[in-house]
Amino acid sequence: MAIIELDNVGKRYARRGTGMLFGRRGLAGVLRGDAREFSEVLRGITFKIEAGESFGVIGPNGSGKSTLLKILAGVTAPSSGRIEIRGRVASLLELGAGFHPLLTGRENVYLNGRILGMSRADVNRVFDHIVAFSGIGEFIDNPVETYSSGMYVRLGFSVAVHANPDIFLVDEVLAVGDEEFQRKCRQRIIELREQGKTIIFVSHDLGLVNALCDHVLLLGSGQVISRGTPQQTIDYYLRQTGTPQEKHTFACGGLDAVFARGRLSLYRDNTELTAPCGLQAEVYSMERCHLAHEADWRVVERGPAHCLAHGRMTRMPMTHIWEMRLEENKLVWDFSVECERPVPISVFNANLYFPSVYTEWLYGELAGEFPEVLPTDLAWNLMANSVVLCHSAALLTRQGSPYPPVDVRLETQLPNVRLLMFNGDYVSGTRVLQANAVLPASQAQFPAGRTRLVTLHFDLGASEDALRRRIGMDHSIQAGSLNFRFDSGALHIMYGDTEITKGNHVYASMLVGRLWNDSGFLQWGPVASTADRISVTGVSRRFPFRLRWEFHSVQNGMRVELRMEVLEALDVEEYQVSVMLAPEYAHWETEFEAGAFPDVPPGQEDWQHLNRNYEPGKRISAQSPSHPRITLHSAAPGRTPRMTPINASHIENARAIQALFVPGRTPFHFEPGEHVLFDGVIAIEA
Repeated sequence: MAIIELDNVGKRYARRGTGMLFGRRGLAGVLRGDAREFSEVLRGITFKIEAGESFGVIGPNGSGKSTLLKILAGVTAPSSGRIEIRGRVASLLELGAGFHPLLTGRENVYLNGRILGMSRADVNRVFDHIVAFSGIGEFIDNPVETYSSGMYVRLGFSVAVHANPDIFLVDEVLAVGDEEFQRKCRQRIIELREQGKTIIFVSHDLGLVNALCDHVLLLGSGQVISRGTPQQTIDYYLRQTGTPQEKHTFACGGLDAVFARGRLSLYRDNTELTAPCGLQAEVYSMERCHLAHEADWRVVERGPAHCLAHGRMTRMPMTHIWEMRLEENKLVWDFSVECERPVPISVFNANLYFPSVYTEWLYGELAGEFPEVLPTDLAWNLMANSVVLCHSAALLTRQGSPYPPVDVRLETQLPNVRLLMFNGDYVSGTRVLQANAVLPASQAQFPAGRTRLVTLHFDLGASEDALRRRIGMDHSIQAGSLNFRFDSGALHIMYGDTEITKGNHVYASMLVGRLWNDSGFLQWGPVASTADRISVTGVSRRFPFRLRWEFHSVQNGMRVELRMEVLEALDVEEYQVSVMLAPEYAHWETEFEAGAFPDVPPGQEDWQHLNRNYEPGKRISAQSPSHPRITLHSAAPGRTPRMTPINASHIENARAIQALFVPGRTPFHFEPGEHVLFDGVIAIEA
């Protein structure tokens, strides 16, 4: 049997005039028997809710959502129709309703608990849990009139969710308090759902509705517009929401896109590929997050396959400019802002939400599976290392899924912009790709005028096999049996199926201000690569310089050039280019001496230089009975390095051959501009 039944329920209110006594529709008119005028808020509402079901109600402002919940809560009676509720109800509509300002928090817990149908013994049993959940323990015996608004609603929510009724009515209260308390609220609602409580939930947060609800009802102008699964109903709502000036639907082939008030949703063959949250954006200014869908939006250009929309922010002098177009199996989204005057911006994000049917991720040259989202996951979890400025990623589903692979590529002219890959929290149940930029203080102010932030390319036509083959291949050079691959500031070398480098592989490091700056910890931008050349630039987060690697294949090896762009005058105490090798390498040789690599003893923590002669030289080699001979040649102009063999620590368990550049009595001094640090060849002989 259903726990809630509504049959043709309606609600209307008498309209009041401006004159309460003698004006039109005032008291005098009522006494004269004038015909009364009514406003019909709900009409013909019919549905059933089964016990243990989570039921969502969505719709635009003024559609009758809150009135429907007030009828279910018994706050107001229906004007027509029949309603049956079989169970005790707790309503989270107006938190703290029934609190007396002169009573203490403790006294109001008991008072509010009785209003919600709890006995004194019931309140005694959960009182400590109520206080702990609210987080206002030290103020519980103070009068409620001394509470802040946040404390007030936190205590109200805590009482309501510990009342243990059969039915919970929730109306947009999950945004109370600070971010930490909001997470606790969501987690508590999830727990109640898992306990089999019946929940009726009204919200404009479609992601939350999708995560919490089994069925969703869409109201419009007081009537039921649609009812079905969360995705079906939200899908329909997104196509209808907003005024005609705020939305546009465009298509190309089997691909459809719906723009509505700062959200972009993507469909293929009538299947929604994005999560209900869609594609969104946000900027952080003056320690406040400003969401794009809070702006006043208007579509300024409409086309069958494109859309141009402007969104004027209401709390800052900035307008979002979104240019969106569809091509065959592709979406291109240009995201710009236009400032009326200089505006401080510390962070901007374009958030791309996808459903949990996507089970695998490809991120630059990395790959992995999304873990199961657990009820304890209250925040997004980063899936891959964010040090590298990654500009490409992809999402994959299991075999046989109707959802296509999603290949995302980011373009930008701004520094410090990257793609990040997250597993969403339990409430949203999504996978999240984020185009993210955290701007340093020197760049955290956008000038007046238009600034193009990012262009995002979504390719829905690439095959899974092609995407998998792309991992590790975009930034690789194949030369016979040799393969050279750049990843996160280091060059990996493969000979056939064997990787002969190890640890940091081929990398560079600089000693500045007594701090070593390894190339692996720079922020690396997009990699430009051809069949025989790799070029990439990394930015130091500590010091004013950029490093640029240039790799070019030569016969039996790779030419390596390292350039530094100095932004401010810089002193460097020493620097080096190293090739870290597998422990199978047993011997080394320079122009002046030769020797063996001894075994690395357990517990060795420091790197050990093995040569005795530190005369400047131009080559060093390493040999192995099972691996090819490898030689590092230096031809750096103006400086000749000291070539040195090294045993790394027991942690790395690796060998290294190194070109070490050491100055005289004073550090190397670099004026602003570009400088060649190293020019040489890594030669490999089978």
